[in-house]
Amino acid sequence: MFIGREAELKFLNNYYAKEGSQILVVYGQRGVGKSALLQYFGKDKKCSFYTARACSAREQLYQWGSELREQGRDVARFPAYGELFEHVFEQEQTEKQILVVEEFHHIIKSDEAFLTELIRMLEFRRLARPVMVILCTSASGWVENSMLTKIGNRATAISGLLKVREFKFEEMCRLFPGYKMEDAVRIYAALGGVPGLWSSFDDKLSAKDNMIQNILRKDCRLYEEMAVYIAEELREPAVYYTILSAMARDCSKLNDIYRHTGFSRAKISVYLKNLMELELVEKMFSGTYRIANSYVRFYFRFLFPHKSMLNSITPQEYYDKYVDKQYADYVEESYRQICREILAREAVITEEWCWKSGNVYLMSKSQEGLVTVGACSYAKEFTSEDYDWLLFCMKNAKVRADRIVLFGEAGCVDSLSRRIQQDGTILRSIQ
Repeated sequence: MFIGREAELKFLNNYYAKEGSQILVVYGQRGVGKSALLQYFGKDKKCSFYTARACSAREQLYQWGSELREQGRDVARFPAYGELFEHVFEQEQTEKQILVVEEFHHIIKSDEAFLTELIRMLEFRRLARPVMVILCTSASGWVENSMLTKIGNRATAISGLLKVREFKFEEMCRLFPGYKMEDAVRIYAALGGVPGLWSSFDDKLSAKDNMIQNILRKDCRLYEEMAVYIAEELREPAVYYTILSAMARDCSKLNDIYRHTGFSRAKISVYLKNLMELELVEKMFSGTYRIANSYVRFYFRFLFPHKSMLNSITPQEYYDKYVDKQYADYVEESYRQICREILAREAVITEEWCWKSGNVYLMSKSQEGLVTVGACSYAKEFTSEDYDWLLFCMKNAKVRADRIVLFGEAGCVDSLSRRIQQDGTILRSIQ
């Protein structure tokens, strides 16, 4: 099922429709759906794929040549890139051909000849036989921070870059329709909008049973997924693990992280900057930070601190002891993001704002200028005290609202229900 990538597909088709040849770079974290997007894009076109390996330049040429020989091509045992390209792009084809090179960073990092020969081939063949080369990678941090330095002046040959981002909650529900809404919310809080992570789950199981079976078992794929991802993206993973572990323990300010880790403030600032560039961490209000990647947040909140216990207790016992009682509070942040998506459907601006007490609320503005303020509570009923505090925060922050929406799956107490009806405040669930 192909859902939610209309903008990305339009981007690719627009370049495909242009005259001449192009080189595009498509990147995004592992499991986000890059391959599915490119396969869908190329399904009715003359398209071939090659997945680069983490190996020497000589071995890379051997592996690519071997794949072509399996297809019946007469390719040397250790071909040059020029020979590979001649066999990939068929001479008799008149329509634009597409070559997708997945995990291309493995080639670029070890062999400068690849890009040089590719550019030479495109310039030589531009008018006679246009082609489209899509260089795809999961190494997002490398693309955004190191790629241009690595390839130098050859970067001018790249026609465009496309970052494939996580899906929104609504899109994930459409991709995986078998889950009950409550389970979908709890899974989204753990895995975010990464279809490759969701595909390890079973929609016949509850969110709890999926976590027990597919995260907390040491022999399952997701057990070390984020640790491997961070180690691939960043040098000195031990430093990053320490900082992320501190942040998962509610160390949200620079001084809090400094006191927990013992690292200098200058060092922490540099590493936080790197984490923000990878979109693993984001800066919030008044110098506070939070983990932005859902599974990184889940991993360092629930797995990293107690991993030794999985040697002595079962995954079920681990969940009951370390996850179950804290999980409703953990979901609150993701639930607020889901509510923000709902407000964004009818707004041109949607943002979060935080009062001095630490309460985080939503605010949106429609095209007509109507302002909505939203408060979110996933697991707890709204009380009159909660509502009074919201009104107090709005007054002191000088926030004017045309309407107030209380998002809550548990509803509100009876006394507040009558009161908000009189005020015109809306109480709603995401279900």
